[in-house]
Amino acid sequence: MKANHFVKNFFGRGVFALAITAATLVGTPLLGTHSNVYAEEDNSPAYRLQMSPTAQDIELAPGSNYEGTFKVQNTGSKEFKYKVSVAPYSVKDEDYTPDYSTSTDYTMLSSWITLSEEGGTLEPNSSTEIKYSVKVPNDVSGGGQYAVIFAQLVDDSEGNATTEGGAAIKAVNRVGMLLYANIDGESRKEGSVIENKIPSFLFNPPITATSLVENTGNIHANATYILQVYPLFSDEEVYTNEENPSIRRIMPETRHFNSVSWDGAPQLGIFKVKQTVKIFDKVSVEEKTVFLCPIWFLFIIILIIVMAIFWVVMRIRNRKKEM
Repeated sequence: MKANHFVKNFFGRGVFALAITAATLVGTPLLGTHSNVYAEEDNSPAYRLQMSPTAQDIELAPGSNYEGTFKVQNTGSKEFKYKVSVAPYSVKDEDYTPDYSTSTDYTMLSSWITLSEEGGTLEPNSSTEIKYSVKVPNDVSGGGQYAVIFAQLVDDSEGNATTEGGAAIKAVNRVGMLLYANIDGESRKEGSVIENKIPSFLFNPPITATSLVENTGNIHANATYILQVYPLFSDEEVYTNEENPSIRRIMPETRHFNSVSWDGAPQLGIFKVKQTVKIFDKVSVEEKTVFLCPIWFLFIIILIIVMAIFWVVMRIRNRKKEM
């Protein structure tokens, strides 16, 4: 009887204490779950190089000539020298690591470009406009062509750390403008969504959906990613990026891995999650119920279940003894 009384007392008080602890923790943000706050420096960096625009889309035809412009800007507090150059542009892997050295059938554009100047000097808070011209060969095939125009700091300012206002500032020594060209001719617009995944169980926010998209054509294309989140028993969205979807540019004959997240997800909850991925005319839709449960809460549930089983076993033993 004493053992039975002890178990009842321990189980009752234990469950009550755990319930109070769980309720408190659910309503209290965990340490570390805060928004990042960045302090602004009062002083401008000594060397800050910028370029605009950061990308351009151009239409070209075999045997044609094209002219464009871009700006190199000094938004720092000191004068610097710079140089400009052209390089091929491609990507290496599914994470789209940039490659500015490998030449392929899709990077011939870099050899067709001529710049109006090779560099110069910029005073603080000033900019200069530079022209570039493209001379397309007569025998080029249709499809996509890609290059990057770089602006880079030179001389003493290149890559050096300087001290401005008591704070160490490292110079951004290179920026670039990507050129996405479409050559008139035979183009293939082919692609597919290889993977569209939503996890069923998460220990911590955010809720993230992933996908793998493949472009098997010979021209770049935009892939669109839409994430929608609903409560378990409601059709009213708690999050969606439908009005401002995530868009990624997919290069020819490449695969791209992408993730879309709901960063404002709570610590605990059950949601219906839907991700829609589109490239060319291919559309993939994935829907899944997602359990968002912190590991500490899962531990509490398991502990309660173990205590309940222990209590039932002890009751059965005590009844057998009483008989």
